[in-house]
Amino acid sequence: MPPPGCDFETPKESHFEIAYKRGHSKVKGAARKIEGWNTGPGNEGAGATDAFDPGRQSRATSFAHRSAATRAA
Repeated sequence: MPPPGCDFETPKESHFEIAYKRGHSKVKGAARKIEGWNTGPGNEGAGATDAFDPGRQSRATSFAHRSAATRAA
């Protein structure tokens, strides 16, 4: 497994990381959202999102740019 903040050599679709430090206020909200995927009525979570949706790709690109800028600082 690579160190935190690095990419896997071979991407793994089921792997994700929460890009906030432990204790960050947004971690609790992310945990609630993920828990909701398991307890909700369905149609959420893995496989329910179109990874090629232009808006989603735009947000992912923005996140990648912010992450790169944070690592460079």
